[in-house]
Amino acid sequence: MKDALILFTRVPIPGQTKTRLMPFLTGEECARLHACFVKDIYEKAKQVDADIFVFFTPKDEKKLLQQILDNETVCLPQFGDDLGERMKNAIGIVLRMGYEKVILIGTDIPQIHPETLKNAFDNLGGKDIVIHPTFDGGYYLIGMKKEYDSIWKIERYGTNTVIYDTLQHMRNEKLSTAVGQMYYDVDDKGDLYHLYEDIEKGAICNCPITIDYLELGLKGKLDKNYE
Repeated sequence: MKDALILFTRVPIPGQTKTRLMPFLTGEECARLHACFVKDIYEKAKQVDADIFVFFTPKDEKKLLQQILDNETVCLPQFGDDLGERMKNAIGIVLRMGYEKVILIGTDIPQIHPETLKNAFDNLGGKDIVIHPTFDGGYYLIGMKKEYDSIWKIERYGTNTVIYDTLQHMRNEKLSTAVGQMYYDVDDKGDLYHLYEDIEKGAICNCPITIDYLELGLKGKLDKNYE
């Protein structure tokens, strides 16, 4: 059966998303920026030969999310007591639909390349699990062909040891693992400046919706605080 790609996200609601960028950005600006991330990543996901599912939170905001994407998108609510359990449940639901390979990605990396996603599916073909780390010690992509319970049992998500703890669980279970390309995610003010600088230098040009908002909506604020 066909492969599946899960976009795992918060719905961009002012005051409830990208809160680590506040008060540098307003709640409304944070929400709009995250909506741009989601749109750019969704467009790249459509370039991959995989069915797309979007798992979102909060659960009663499906209509807003579909306005950001489109009404044809399969959007399902996240559920679980912590981040690991929510990711495990999302992957499990899609695997039980009969998909051979399922990959889950976050929506904090608008600069991701479609080739990165394609390579992840290719690498998963010969491994039990594929995982792609972030520079802050987490990961932005994880994929598998069957469900594994133990790898999600991380004491605390959001720390700089999540990738290492997860890999240790995989080693303990003797799971073969492909570790893919590292990216930085955009969580705080420093990350946003990193993205903006890369865009200004021409190092990133593959997230046009995000670029337009940074250049047209936030440039004055970014340039003023950068000086």
